[in-house]
Amino acid sequence: MKNQYVGDIGDYGKYGLLRFLASRGIRIGVNWYLTDNDETKDGKFTNYLKDADIMGDMQYDKDLFYLLQPIVEKGKSNKCVQDIEKAGIIPKAVFFHEMLPKSNTPNRCDWHNRAMDALSITDVELIFADPDNGTFRDKKKLPIRSSEKYAMLEELREFYDAGKNVVYYCHKARRKQEAWAEKKHEFNDEKHHAKIIVLTFHRGTQRSYIFAIHPEDYDKYDDIVNDFLKSAWGSVSIGRKEPPFSREK
Repeated sequence: MKNQYVGDIGDYGKYGLLRFLASRGIRIGVNWYLTDNDETKDGKFTNYLKDADIMGDMQYDKDLFYLLQPIVEKGKSNKCVQDIEKAGIIPKAVFFHEMLPKSNTPNRCDWHNRAMDALSITDVELIFADPDNGTFRDKKKLPIRSSEKYAMLEELREFYDAGKNVVYYCHKARRKQEAWAEKKHEFNDEKHHAKIIVLTFHRGTQRSYIFAIHPEDYDKYDDIVNDFLKSAWGSVSIGRKEPPFSREK
């Protein structure tokens, strides 16, 4: 996550999902996997917030729509994830917004341990990880120059092993279907047998959210996800070919 992404159309969908989960009584721990802004135009798609048509993007979550407007108006250099935290956009959530180290060094291990300490509160049930580029499987092969753009699977598995359910950002990129199918289930190994749920947000760049759920919690999350997809977030609107969110097989 970069501060420049705050309020982008993809961010809107992300908060819509997390807010729905929170409305069903799930307390969320957010690890932003925060990285420095860059000179790209990523995060520029905020014009949807200027459309006041109730049948437009506002229909998905009117309260969220209005909460994001003044944050985005601050501009790329001034808006930040702390604005999201202070606005109460994800009710009752706990946050870790320390900047992720830029190289795969012991500093990253220390960073992760601080994240564990901050988010492993007893009543936090679900950990949300928001890395720029998704996950990386093999720590030894992690590219040093861009290591901060990834969440390590072993980091996410530590939260799972501590009794938390996990959901993390990932994107299909240019992967073919076979590689994408493998990617969606990479959380599991010989020691981990989580139930996997994948939701994909189709507005702007395709973004997916991969849930790794403890088997005993699966039915509850399955019901919540199905209810989410029955809301406006999972419905086809006038003038659109597909709903904002869909569930992948």
